[in-house]
Amino acid sequence: MGRAATVSKPSPGHFGTYEARRMDILRRVALVFAEDGYHETSVNSLSVRLGVSKPMLYYYAKNKDDLLYQCGNVAREALLKAIADARAVEMPGIERVRRFFTHYAQIMCGDFGRCLAVIDRKALSPRARKKDALARREVEAALQKMIREGQADGSIVKRDPVLTSRALFGAFNGIPHWYRPDGALDAKDIADSYMDLFVSGMGRR
Repeated sequence: MGRAATVSKPSPGHFGTYEARRMDILRRVALVFAEDGYHETSVNSLSVRLGVSKPMLYYYAKNKDDLLYQCGNVAREALLKAIADARAVEMPGIERVRRFFTHYAQIMCGDFGRCLAVIDRKALSPRARKKDALARREVEAALQKMIREGQADGSIVKRDPVLTSRALFGAFNGIPHWYRPDGALDAKDIADSYMDLFVSGMGRR
């Protein structure tokens, strides 16, 4: 798919306006991809749904694959910030994990996070898929480190950190598939309930 060249790149002085417009376009693209499916959505249909021209879409992205990668990258960058936020506060490991997953749920229930969660990463190009995998591994490694720290300070029981992290991500990654913004619970409420379940378990002691 070729790139249209009918619109020039923004000057440095217009970067703020350009970035705000880019984020608005990406947010709306993410919603369409999440609701209608990536493969089922063409650039032509995106242009119609968003009410913008195809050259305008190509102004912000090289092609449809790049649009998907950029949408996911907004969520990936937010997740890395959530890790940094959890690590910046001095607290027991279990509280750091809880703090991270509160942010995680809020990110993944947002427009960009939902797109990242519901679209099969195989839809990405091989190069973009590799970048996505590296970012995911970085987040997973950071969580496993927090779990180990919690085990060291006694706030988390001794269990395999890798399996523990995968169980947590597996549970939380399912939320965007059924979450609705107008539902009875917001993302934080859901995160709190999930973490209570993981921390206390569901069986009587």
